[in-house]
Amino acid sequence: MRVMIAAWPSTTHVFPVVPLAWALQCAGHQVRVTTYPAMTETITAAGLTAVPMGESEALPSAPLLDADRLAELERDLALNAHDRRLWEFFRHRILPVLSKYHPGEPARDGHRPMVEDLIGFARSWQPDLVLWDCSHYAASIAARSCGAASARLMVGVDYWAWSRELVRERLADRTTGAARDPVLELVRPMAERFGCQADDELLLGQWTVDPTPPAMQLPLPVPYVPVRSVPYSGATTVPPWLYEEPKRPRVCLTVGLSGRERLVAAGVPLPDLLDGLAELDIEIVATLNTDQLDPAYRPPENVRVVEYLPLDLLLPTCAAIIHHGGPGTAGAAVAAGVPQLVTGALSSWDNGASDPVARHIRSRGAGLALDRERFSVASLQSALLRILQEPSFGEGAAGLYADWLAVPTPAELVPTLERLTDLYRK
Repeated sequence: MRVMIAAWPSTTHVFPVVPLAWALQCAGHQVRVTTYPAMTETITAAGLTAVPMGESEALPSAPLLDADRLAELERDLALNAHDRRLWEFFRHRILPVLSKYHPGEPARDGHRPMVEDLIGFARSWQPDLVLWDCSHYAASIAARSCGAASARLMVGVDYWAWSRELVRERLADRTTGAARDPVLELVRPMAERFGCQADDELLLGQWTVDPTPPAMQLPLPVPYVPVRSVPYSGATTVPPWLYEEPKRPRVCLTVGLSGRERLVAAGVPLPDLLDGLAELDIEIVATLNTDQLDPAYRPPENVRVVEYLPLDLLLPTCAAIIHHGGPGTAGAAVAAGVPQLVTGALSSWDNGASDPVARHIRSRGAGLALDRERFSVASLQSALLRILQEPSFGEGAAGLYADWLAVPTPAELVPTLERLTDLYRK
């Protein structure tokens, strides 16, 4: 069958789909990965066929909701404390991005946007299945326009389906006056322009391929198809020092791929953090680039700063990892069976983004979490020493690894995708 994978133009969204694309290709299926031109080299370097869409990653568009309308919507939704934490992430990290990449009006002045290219390619190539990033509603429209089966690819907790349920619940509750759905408002003009109705299936797909551990998932009435999150973060040459047995417990400190795209907003300066960790009898490997760390900084003897090193190479040599709470980084640590220390102080995200990851790791005894507000070098030292010295954290990490092994691999998922495609394509 022909499979079109519509990838969001970000390495944090492209890399997670690579193992599944490999699995489909190895099963004999034709795979095309569509994204913006800036990401095509990343895709082809992974051994996949890229189809560039549009001319630019930066699209002009009006804001989805102005401040007054957004305030009105939030009053109508009557958010409780738990909902508000999730909503804050959805509002600040998801809605603006959706607005940017899904213009309701045709392009002017000769600009060729992604939407037209994507739908044009789907109608021409006629894929049997379109797998699309959860933010990529244009790809869902493309699937419907050519009669392909349509499924979402999750890269983290499903805030998208959560927002649909929240609005539906409040609309059904006559005590609130919720009158609009922000995502439907966004998608409807674009969908109608291409002859499609904006509905739940268009927004959520016919099913959802989800690598999120069940304990981290939000309770939502969505048909999820689980898949093992196989770490992939690019190809590189193994540095010689990584062959050597570490003389002291090795600890990885990383802000993930997202930290390279959004500068770190740490609670303390990174040099102070690294100097503080260096006071412990450990070896630190910090995966930071020059934008994140002053080139003039001279790390202590037991701190190694590397520009880039895939976590699937580094983590098997580590006793622990300190990170920002991103699902990709956490998944790599689970696959390596490594205890984790999560802190929002290593991220520019709102705390709501890393909360589900941190709660899951902490609840399974596989690590600890530090709130941004209570973060300090001393608290980081103390938490890390606990993780390194108490065997229970290693046992918790082993439990998460066992759960990971129980989930179908991308290769094992392929027959399920074939069956569902036969069921849903038109």
